Amino acid sequence: MLALPVLEHAHVLAGQSGLSRRVTSVTVGEVPDIADWLSGGELVLSTMFAVKGDPERQREFCKRVMMADAAALFVKTGRFVGAIPADILELADRRGFPIVEVPHSLRWTRLMQEVSELIISRQASLLAQSQAIHSSLLQVVMHGGGWQELANEAARSLGEPIVLLDASLEILSSSGCSDSLIEQLELSLPVPEIKAKFLRPVSGEKPLRLEEPGLPGMFIFPVVASHERLGYVCALTEHAELSPNQVMTLEHTATVAALEMALDKARFETEVRLKGDFVDQVVDGGEGVGDRLLRRGVFLGCDLSQGAAVILLGIDETDGLVIRRGLDRGELERRVERFLALCTRQVSARERSSLVSLKAGRIVVFVCGATAHDAQAQRRLAERLKELGETELGLSISAGMGGFAARPERLSRAYQEALIALRVARRLKGPGGVMHFYEVGSYRLLLDIWERDPGEIRALYEDTIAPLDRYDQANGTQLTETLQVFFKNNESLSQTAQELYAHRHTIRYRLEKIAEITGLSVLDTEHKERLSLGLKARTLVLG
Repeated sequence: MLALPVLEHAHVLAGQSGLSRRVTSVTVGEVPDIADWLSGGELVLSTMFAVKGDPERQREFCKRVMMADAAALFVKTGRFVGAIPADILELADRRGFPIVEVPHSLRWTRLMQEVSELIISRQASLLAQSQAIHSSLLQVVMHGGGWQELANEAARSLGEPIVLLDASLEILSSSGCSDSLIEQLELSLPVPEIKAKFLRPVSGEKPLRLEEPGLPGMFIFPVVASHERLGYVCALTEHAELSPNQVMTLEHTATVAALEMALDKARFETEVRLKGDFVDQVVDGGEGVGDRLLRRGVFLGCDLSQGAAVILLGIDETDGLVIRRGLDRGELERRVERFLALCTRQVSARERSSLVSLKAGRIVVFVCGATAHDAQAQRRLAERLKELGETELGLSISAGMGGFAARPERLSRAYQEALIALRVARRLKGPGGVMHFYEVGSYRLLLDIWERDPGEIRALYEDTIAPLDRYDQANGTQLTETLQVFFKNNESLSQTAQELYAHRHTIRYRLEKIAEITGLSVLDTEHKERLSLGLKARTLVLG
């Protein structure tokens, strides 16, 4: 503005460092309380007539205009005020607040007209630039471009590298970033202290400057739709501020990203429905289902021709096993959807031809490739997915795994095995339990009976192990524990004695005492089986 011909005789008295402050409007301030009517960014013109002859009120007037975040104060000195107090000029210098002296002959109306024309012209230019930026970004989506094309166009408009993130801070795409930088971001973004920086109120958002050790400087801007945080646009730059054009680019990128995320959601829901139908068909089984499953599996990117295994992930909050305060149904559904997306990425990274779906609030994984043949590899994968659900989303995850199905028509059985393993894991280990079907053993039979008639299992417990529990409680002994350790160590007296820090003769005495109390001897095969089943019934009855 100072370059306008109308201000050729203006003189900056103080606040030289603030000449880059943005001016949004211009107003005349000839009343003492003008600061109460300012909203920020105004160029205030004043002769200071209202505070003439009173240096203290002049100080207060200037201070209040500064505190109201005006852009600058233009004053006419000589007629009503001789000079601006020196301490006010010092304060203006410290705050970078320009105080500009103009000739008394300058008419405010002329200055206001020329300044307003400049502001309107600049705003019109910014509007045109804004429309051009929005159009170029929107065209990417309208012509079928994905996240990478959107990032490329945003980086071109911004003139800086761009990274697009989803709500869980997973990188969707980037442009202008080296591989080492992306690797650095992937390691740093999950850190809780850094994740917390991204969580701010949704309303009135402005780009937030983020500077963290080991990370490049960046501005982050949220992608929001219907007050829901969907992701983030990150501009990587070492500059302390963004230009108005760059801010507009981030805003428009976030808007278009929200549209792309809505399209992603529609695609996601369609994919979930198709995969859900596929899983239902697998579970239902039936004659001649093999060829049909193979064809549908290939269509969904899942190759079942070499066989598969099943991992079933139960969300304990969904099944009511864990109650978390403040987690309503809508938020739980959003977290489950994000968990499904995380599982899909993890499984695809390990076995590309596998399939991840959602059925009855549980994640179903059809694992193909080498992992399907290796029960320990399945367990490692299940543990990794469980860890992701807990650390990334704060969910409690239980898991059950079924055996390998060499043919598609055998997947129905593998699914049922995984379901039984999940149920037993939860019953024996509580929420968060993990179990493979080969670990289930006779628990499968007992659990089926328990769910039909719990009284039968309680009767088995009472007839076998309950008398030992009562004796231990009354006498401070370890008969039940001794029996458990004895069976666990394949009936070895020496190993049982070593684990319980007791003598072999002591263990033998306890086994004899068990036979005396229960009438069941570990030396009798049939009695031994009843005691073993009794211990499992005890687990079901006592939890």
